[in-house]
Amino acid sequence: MQKKYPRLGSGELSVIFCAKDKIAFIEDREAEKAGRDEGLKVYNIPEVLLAGKMKGIFEKTEIMQIISELREKDGYVFRKVIEKELTSF
Repeated sequence: MQKKYPRLGSGELSVIFCAKDKIAFIEDREAEKAGRDEGLKVYNIPEVLLAGKMKGIFEKTEIMQIISELREKDGYVFRKVIEKELTSF
């Protein structure tokens, strides 16, 4: 698989390989595309949070806490439009 997707790291490749015919949670755009090319259903953090918001699983304060922790602990950056959508109730 490394030859097929030489720009992906071992972490992304492991997720794709282990998730065969299932669902994968990936945050790298190239890895997302590779996962979809391999037939996986691929989701990222904003998609999961938005689905949770729409189904009433997450409250505004919980989403804001998740966003804050991801930003502080992982350096995760949400696009402003996505963050606004996630935190507007």
